Amino acid sequence: SIDVGSLLNFVFQLGAEGSVMPHFDPQLHTTNDVVRQAIIPLTRDHNGRGGRAWADVQQMESVVGEASGEAAEVLVTHDWRNLFLHLVAAVVADALGLAEYSGIATLLAGRQQERVRGMVEAHGTTQRRYWICAFCVNQHSSICGRLGREPPQGSPQYQRWRLNSIDPVTGEQHPVCCCSEPKVLNDSPDLCELNKFHDVMATLQREKPGFRQLVAVDRDFDTFSRLWCVAELVQAFVSDIPQSVCLFSGAQLDVDSEDLGTFAKLANLTVLECSASRPEDKEAILARIPSYHEFDSQLQALIFDKRGLLGRELLGFDILYSAGRTAGRMQRISPELHPV
Repeated sequence: SIDVGSLLNFVFQLGAEGSVMPHFDPQLHTTNDVVRQAIIPLTRDHNGRGGRAWADVQQMESVVGEASGEAAEVLVTHDWRNLFLHLVAAVVADALGLAEYSGIATLLAGRQQERVRGMVEAHGTTQRRYWICAFCVNQHSSICGRLGREPPQGSPQYQRWRLNSIDPVTGEQHPVCCCSEPKVLNDSPDLCELNKFHDVMATLQREKPGFRQLVAVDRDFDTFSRLWCVAELVQAFVSDIPQSVCLFSGAQLDVDSEDLGTFAKLANLTVLECSASRPEDKEAILARIPSYHEFDSQLQALIFDKRGLLGRELLGFDILYSAGRTAGRMQRISPELHPV
């Protein structure tokens, strides 16, 4: 796990004023970019034989008696395609008891690190520990040596692959790691680290009193369309793990807003249309779902129920929700009603 203070220390290493990833641009670089160009290089063994998770490296380097080996209080569900700045801002905002992170993101982007650190220290949550996959999973045993199989050019999958493979500042392809750590993906499910989120949740729920899930939602609410994220959300929901959400801005869900695109997206979510970087990942996750209809019902309850993630923010959308779901169903069955 990683505590808030260590997360801030890591962020302040990035960019021209730091010592890691000097071209880091907080308004452009995603979590995926930072994993590829900062976390993976920092966690590779000096002898090149392999590597470790960032959290494990920090635990090995910590002074005896420090708490770096303690279990996380909060598991963070987030989209790697979201800005890394926003992931960090959401965690800091949560540590400060805030439900929105746009203000914290502005401070961090402005390199006002001491002000942010002072806020966290005053709140007494510098040592609060979070489980964030980018830092807590060993990237060297999975993704470090390749950028994924290149899909056919011109396909939607190719566009996603390119966004994940190209640095948005330099325009160059992300470097790949040359370590010799054996790679274990979902084709070896028992040994793979990537598919163990349900085990991580169960362990932390059992061993850490007050354990909960934090959903760091991106500005476009695409978090709810990523299959890994949705699987984590529903797993926590059915396991009775307390859940909280941190939004970029609650104004996006204002019932008086003229733009209902976000609401329509959420109202018509279905697991079958969620995306994953690897087709194999999507197949593996879907294979674990006995009933897609039941899963979708749980997902909608998780988001829209009065006790759900966005129940308070979506107060007043009840009628629109019913209309949106009906419209979505009609759209999906329209080809059957009006065959070509």
